[in-house]
Amino acid sequence: MDLDELVVRINIETGQLEPYTRKIVRRLSDMKDFYYDKEAVQRILAKEDPIIYEVYAWERSTDEGNLSFATTILNPGKIGDEYYMTKGHFHSKRDRAEVYITLSGNGKIVIQDEKGNASVLDLVPNSITYVPPRHAHRTVNTGNKPLIFIAIYPSDAGHDYDVIAQKGFSKIIVERDGKPTAIDNPNYLK
Repeated sequence: MDLDELVVRINIETGQLEPYTRKIVRRLSDMKDFYYDKEAVQRILAKEDPIIYEVYAWERSTDEGNLSFATTILNPGKIGDEYYMTKGHFHSKRDRAEVYITLSGNGKIVIQDEKGNASVLDLVPNSITYVPPRHAHRTVNTGNKPLIFIAIYPSDAGHDYDVIAQKGFSKIIVERDGKPTAIDNPNYLK
């Protein structure tokens, strides 16, 4: 193993890693079923397909005992009154935890257990957020500039997006009276 390959640089202003092993770009068309206001989704998609977020991942091995990490650049914006967000996921191996380090921007993280009990926490620069095992998690950009954070997770954790795609999160973050507010998700399936 070449130890020089174990050093990754991060551009603090853009959030991009160099080198990275995988890049993911999520557009509204990829996320259309995750927002509750389907009419707003269709109005926007009729004009454009904005990038909601990008992920730059560094994953060397999926063997147990290894760690992977990624940066996410979550753009500012709203679909109707719901803020831009990540898809959110459980880990395929439910007993795996994750850590988020917020570099810039402001947002929220929704952390939800398997019974649908959700907590909403603030993401602010220079904060570290622990996501416990057996909890789904989604980040939301509530600011007016990109929310950039680092995620560190066990390489064998995997991502289970299917449960969230089917049921959703019990709480969503919308703008009410000019402020981000957590409300019950009208489309949540218990």
